Amino acid sequence: MIKPPPSLLWMWLAFLVGSTGSFYLSEAPVLAAPQVPNVSPAGSSQPALQKSAGWNWPDVVVYEEQLASYLEQIGASDERQTQVKEFWNATAQFNRGPAFLDRLLDAAALVEPRVRKLNEELRTASASPVQPRDLEWLTSDVPGWLQDTIRLACGRALAQRRMVDESFEALAGLQLAQVCDPATLLFYRASNEHHLLKKEECLANVRLLLERETEIPQRYAQVAKMIAADIQPLEADSLDEVARMMFDVHRRLDLGRAGQRVRDEEEDIVKKLDKLIEDIEKQLQEQQAAASAGQGKGGTPQSGQLKPMEDSQAAGGSGPGDVDAKDNGDRAGWGNLPPAQRQEALQRLTEELPSHYREVIEGYFRQLAKDRSTP
Repeated sequence: MIKPPPSLLWMWLAFLVGSTGSFYLSEAPVLAAPQVPNVSPAGSSQPALQKSAGWNWPDVVVYEEQLASYLEQIGASDERQTQVKEFWNATAQFNRGPAFLDRLLDAAALVEPRVRKLNEELRTASASPVQPRDLEWLTSDVPGWLQDTIRLACGRALAQRRMVDESFEALAGLQLAQVCDPATLLFYRASNEHHLLKKEECLANVRLLLERETEIPQRYAQVAKMIAADIQPLEADSLDEVARMMFDVHRRLDLGRAGQRVRDEEEDIVKKLDKLIEDIEKQLQEQQAAASAGQGKGGTPQSGQLKPMEDSQAAGGSGPGDVDAKDNGDRAGWGNLPPAQRQEALQRLTEELPSHYREVIEGYFRQLAKDRSTP
């Protein structure tokens, strides 16, 4: 299976997760998902999908009672209580998942003007995103169940706007057993962790989410499988990781952010690329040395000359293959390579990547060469 680049996966996320408009819609069409890898915890012999799920759907009756208690707490009029009750009964079919999350928000909006205004902002794509920490009224006079519901809705809206760090923060601290929609919490945590390259946490949340695969929205299950299949082979300090970091820098810059975090991430990218280039350069030098040492008279390799030395054999003899130690400088020696070797190293570095990655990395080296030539 060919992994989609992160940009394409984000397009799938945006399509399958849904827009920030109306939420009482039928399931969106879905793309065929790849086979999800085994996302059981490391060292576990248990299958990825457990018979007994690690989380449960909340009791709708409990939330109905909490809503009624909230109405009494704020002294809602009989007319308003009747309005809320009629709405609740008319939307009884929305009793699980993201639809239940929006049902609760809409019921609270009938009572609290601030929730109504928040709903409009969350569901309008052009509106400025809202973070829970900016809601000064979200204090102790708002019941805990409603605070958690608002935080969950904010985290979802922020993720849909690609504001991954803010979404990650908004969802932090929420408990599966205490939110009205555990599936949405698990899904958006996993999608945020996927983008932030938190591999183990992402796979753990995907595993939990898929424990109720037949009960969650189909789009959640499909995208979760894509996320797991995409991040499973990710290795630290690999070119794959570097390319994803580059994509994240582009995302942040698209959002108008060029602060210290972006600069730190760019510096980390440079260091990781320099290390990859240094490793390739060493391989090229070793191959050149081996080829030079293996040349016999007449320009043909001598039989057996490149055979590995036995452990018990004393090293002896001499040859022209000794390589002098070299100062790689501040750019891992990239600028010291001859043009042919530089092109070969770049080709090796990017040959297995999608064109999206190659263009980004080649652009980096073009800029690097320009910077080095500038006095």
